[in-house]
Amino acid sequence: MISNKRILIVVPARGGSKGIPLKNLRKVNGVPLVAAVGKIIKSLSEIDQSVVSTDHEEIASVAEDAGIAAPFRRPKDLSGDRIGDVEVLTHALLEMESIDDVTYDIVVMLQPTSPLRESQHVSDAIRMLIHGKWDAVWTVSETDSK
Repeated sequence: MISNKRILIVVPARGGSKGIPLKNLRKVNGVPLVAAVGKIIKSLSEIDQSVVSTDHEEIASVAEDAGIAAPFRRPKDLSGDRIGDVEVLTHALLEMESIDDVTYDIVVMLQPTSPLRESQHVSDAIRMLIHGKWDAVWTVSETDSK
């Protein structure tokens, strides 16, 4: 918690990727992508809870081993490749508020497919959101524009 704001991290990690099957379990530097997010989360003092939103048992297991809760499975109607982030985040938020019997003030989405992210990036974004009194913040990185 920071500035009396209860913070929930949601890690969206469905199993049905068409381009790279089970991409969230693929290893980068020997660590599954979803587990790498767990390492980031462990170093964040600002958060109150973290959860993986997945429809896949192995992803849930790897996430739990990395310290990310997996108390529910994402329903099939929210697991397709045309489902937006808002629906996934809303589902996870409502599930966790019910399970934890609390109201979260801030939801942070950490996608496993950003393995170069560092905990300081997440912490800075959370602090920017709160101290800047923003409604939302996103992190972006420059791509090769050549």
